Amino acid sequence: MARRKYTDAEREFIISFAYGHGHKEIMEAFNRKFEEPISFNQVVSFLSNHKISTGRTGHFKKGYKPYNKGIHSYGPTQFKKGNMPPGYKPVGTEIVRNRFKTGQKYVYVKVAEPNKWRLKHVLEWEKYHGPVLKGEVVIFLDGDTLNTDINNLMLIDRKVLVVMNWLGLRYQDPESTRTGAYVAELVTKIAEAKKR
Repeated sequence: MARRKYTDAEREFIISFAYGHGHKEIMEAFNRKFEEPISFNQVVSFLSNHKISTGRTGHFKKGYKPYNKGIHSYGPTQFKKGNMPPGYKPVGTEIVRNRFKTGQKYVYVKVAEPNKWRLKHVLEWEKYHGPVLKGEVVIFLDGDTLNTDINNLMLIDRKVLVVMNWLGLRYQDPESTRTGAYVAELVTKIAEAKKR
């Protein structure tokens, strides 16, 4: 598209009219006054190229009162007080989700509003034994991440879990996994003692 050539009169008009007016207003006023019309984008380009400010920031002036102040409406994207969205889940709801990185399935429980969820196996452990501290992890003895029975859970240090995975000490048999955790804990302690 060829670049628009402005006459001196057109140029003077835009420069003198621009301050205090929006781009659309400038375009409409220009098109009423001159035979060859310009587009909205041409107004924007002209002002930008000539570093002309309209003085408008897009901000409301201090003391401005919006036309809808105090009016409450319930449009299609708003909920009346007390109504719940279609996908709402109450506290206590259990769902199964895939972990993004590993693809393993875990049971989550909604514990608080508006949308706070926690892993069920961690909640089960805490119900019987108290909080899981930073650096600790609850593992599944039979390898089934959906089996959240307290007898299938064991609390270990995250370092021990790393050693278990590294040495392949996780099994589908609960007793073998428990023994593997003890072996990994012993290996971890030996390694720490050697560092001292």
